[in-house]
Amino acid sequence: METINVKKRKTQFALRKLITPFLLIIVVALLYSIVVFDNWLITLISLAIGTGLFVAYAKLPALKTLITESMRKDRILLLIVGVLAIIAVPLTLRTQPYIIHILIIAQISIILALGLNFQVGSTGIPNLGYAAFYGVGAYTSALLSTKLGVSFWISILLAGCISALFGWLVGLPTLKTRSYHMALVSIAFGLVTYILLNNIAFTGGPNGIKNVPPPELFGKSLFSSLRIFGHTFPVQFNFYYFVLVFVLLAFVVSRFIFNSKVGLYFNAVREDEIAAKCSGINTSTMKLLAFSIGAFFAGIAGSLYAHYIGYISPENFNMNTSLQILGMVIMGGMDNIAGVGIGAFILSVAPEKFRSLADFRMLATGLIILLMLMFRPSGIIKQQIRKYSSKYLMSENSTQGEHHG
Repeated sequence: METINVKKRKTQFALRKLITPFLLIIVVALLYSIVVFDNWLITLISLAIGTGLFVAYAKLPALKTLITESMRKDRILLLIVGVLAIIAVPLTLRTQPYIIHILIIAQISIILALGLNFQVGSTGIPNLGYAAFYGVGAYTSALLSTKLGVSFWISILLAGCISALFGWLVGLPTLKTRSYHMALVSIAFGLVTYILLNNIAFTGGPNGIKNVPPPELFGKSLFSSLRIFGHTFPVQFNFYYFVLVFVLLAFVVSRFIFNSKVGLYFNAVREDEIAAKCSGINTSTMKLLAFSIGAFFAGIAGSLYAHYIGYISPENFNMNTSLQILGMVIMGGMDNIAGVGIGAFILSVAPEKFRSLADFRMLATGLIILLMLMFRPSGIIKQQIRKYSSKYLMSENSTQGEHHG
C-alpha cells in the first residue's frame, strides 16, 4: 500500500510539473494564432478553445487546485517558459513588421496599466485622467530630445520624474475628497492637460511634435535594420526587445511593491481609510505615493511611445485613452499584476483585430468590456488574497514573545 501511495505522489508531482507549462504554451499558441493570422475562422476557433480552458479552470476544482499549486511552487519554471516564449515570438514574424508593431504597443500599454493599477486597484483611487500623465512623459521626453538634444536615457528618466511630480501635485487636492469627487479631480486634470497641449505653441499645438529621435544603444540607433544569420529583420524587431526589458522591470517593481509593507498599506487605505488611520498608517502619504508611482510608470511609457513612433500629438492622450487604460485594469482584475498585464494585452490587440469593422471596432472593444463586467466582474484573474506563511507567523510570534519576556 505504501509503495502505491509513493508512486501516486510521484505521478502527481510529475503531472504538476508538466501541466502548467504545457497550458502556458497552449495559451501562448492561442494568442499567437489570434494576433498573427488574419482569418476569422482561426480566430473564432482559438477564442472558443481559450474560453473552454478558462471555464474548465473556473468550474473544475481539482484542475484549479492543481494549476494553482503548480503556479505557486514552480514559479521559476513558469517564468523561464514564459520568457522563452516571449523572446521566440518575434523570430517568426520577420516578414510581418505590423504584427510586431502591435505587440510593441501592447507592451507599452502593459506598463501603463500596471501604473494605473497602483491607484485604482491597490489604493482604490478612481483616476479617469491617467492619459494626462502619459502625455506629460511623452512631451517631456520629446521636447528634451528635439529642442535641447538631450540623450534618450536622460530624457526618459526625467519624463518619469516629472510625471511623478505632476502625480504628486494632482494627488494633493484629492486628499480631502472621496469617491466620485476624486474622479472629477482626475478628469479636470486630464482635460486641462489636453487643452494646454493643444494651445501652447512650445508643444506644437494641435500639430504635435515631429521627428522625435529614436533611442541609441551602444552608439547604434534602434531604427537601423538588424541582420541575423543572413536574414534582415525590421526595425520593430529592435524595439520589441528594447521595450520588453522595461516591461519586465515594471513587473518586477510592481511585484516588489505588492509584497512590501507599502503594498499592504495601499490595500488598507482602499478597504477602510478610517481603520487604516487608526492603525497608524499615514493615508495622505500613501495616496500621494500611489499617485506618484503610477504617474512615474505613465511617464516612462510615454517616453517609450514618443521615441518609438517619432511623432506625438494631443490626440494620443485624450479622455478615450484614459478610459481604455482603465478598462485594461478592470478587465484583467484589479490589484492583480498578472491579470492587469493580460487585460492590457487583450485590449491593445482587440482594436487592431477589429480594424476591418472600421468605425465599429471601438464598439466591439466596448462590448468585450461590457461582457466581462456582466459575466466576470472580478476580471480575468481575481484580486489576490494576501497569505503569510506559517514560518513568517511563527517568527513574528516568537519575536513578540521575546519582547514580552
